[in-house]
Amino acid sequence: MLSLVRRALKPFVLRYVHARNERLRRKLLAEGRQLTPAHWGLETRNGDLWWAGCRLRDLATQYGTPLHVVNEERLVANYRAFLAAFQAEHAGVELGFSYKTNPLPGALAILHDAGAIAEVISHFELWLALQLGMPGERIVFNGPGKSIESLHLAVERGVRIINIDNIHEADTLQAAARKAGRTQDVGVRVVTSVGWAAQFGIPLAGGAARAAFDRLRACDHLRPRGLHIHLGTGIKDVSVYVQAVRELFAFARQLQEATGVVIDFFDLGGGFGVPTVAPLTEMDERLLTAGYPAAPINPEDTPRPATYARAIGQLVREWYPTGQGPTLFFEPGRAISSSAQLLLLRIRALKPGPNGTVRVILDGGHNLAIPTSYEQHQIWPVTGMEREFDTKHHFYGPLCHPGDVLARECPMPRFEKEEVVAMMDAGAYFIPNQMNFSNPRPPAVVV
Repeated sequence: MLSLVRRALKPFVLRYVHARNERLRRKLLAEGRQLTPAHWGLETRNGDLWWAGCRLRDLATQYGTPLHVVNEERLVANYRAFLAAFQAEHAGVELGFSYKTNPLPGALAILHDAGAIAEVISHFELWLALQLGMPGERIVFNGPGKSIESLHLAVERGVRIINIDNIHEADTLQAAARKAGRTQDVGVRVVTSVGWAAQFGIPLAGGAARAAFDRLRACDHLRPRGLHIHLGTGIKDVSVYVQAVRELFAFARQLQEATGVVIDFFDLGGGFGVPTVAPLTEMDERLLTAGYPAAPINPEDTPRPATYARAIGQLVREWYPTGQGPTLFFEPGRAISSSAQLLLLRIRALKPGPNGTVRVILDGGHNLAIPTSYEQHQIWPVTGMEREFDTKHHFYGPLCHPGDVLARECPMPRFEKEEVVAMMDAGAYFIPNQMNFSNPRPPAVVV
């Protein structure tokens, strides 16, 4: 009986949620707060989209599609703005870039030239950082599954700090440091009461983290001095960071009082959300299945870096009132590179869909854009922006797979075959997750 009632109520609930979303959409539009190309620094000239002085349709013609486009000026500006926001609150802030977010060598080189430290989690990423000319002291090595070979290489090259994820790494590092005849700085990735746990890190609760430091203290070629957390991805709740950092500072004080170990390097991870991407919630999926659009992306739902910085800076001043605070290291990826890269895709076919919708087949799909399976990414036509966005479109890739769906229920102008569209925020987790599914991987250009 209960299941029958739920089935009967479901259409009414979905219509109610859809009506609420539409009211929000109209409100955002009326107040000029909806997403526009300007949120990514795109310009519209005679209906064409331009980025960093380049017309996107010209790039598609010259280099073909699919095509990744990296905006160098925006990439550096995002890096500098994030760093400045935190350094305004605490002088001892250093900023790295998470290689796992976008291991595109050209983009990494741009960020390193701007001053970013390399944050790596695998042998491949460590190798890539070294290939790009990064000295060991400008590399931080994290990750839950470091190989023995990678740990030896990291010690040999004198990386800044290695944050162990399990106690077994201590023995490997001790042997590697003894062989290299040096003392290696180390930290411990810990799990707080908030954020990711499961296979990651060592819990603060229950004494496991304290035991890990006792083991490190017994290793004469290791110098314990760091604590590391990584709370998740796309986080838009400042209180999550406040709670985790407060627990870190409390543990560090207890550790120093009990053992004399001074923690002066806090790796606070990344995971900061961006205003132009939103997760696809369970309700969004239900709406889309029923033929309704997902909730609109509200750029104002995302705190700016300065908001996170003020909250964390206040904690530093509370716990280190003398002003001699520790080094705070951040390793954001998405917050730096997401909005500085887009993916150009060409329309290969147009098909009629249900209720007057149009099905659009593009020349790139989940082989290039896996994040679209769990989060919303804005799509823009690169020409004809002056047209009315009056027809709902469903976007698919070219793969022979029913799950190759990029976006659904998107209001767009009526397209012609071979038009090009731009998928925004392709700078976070597009490149590392791409795969060869019946197609080669696309090129990338910097503008």
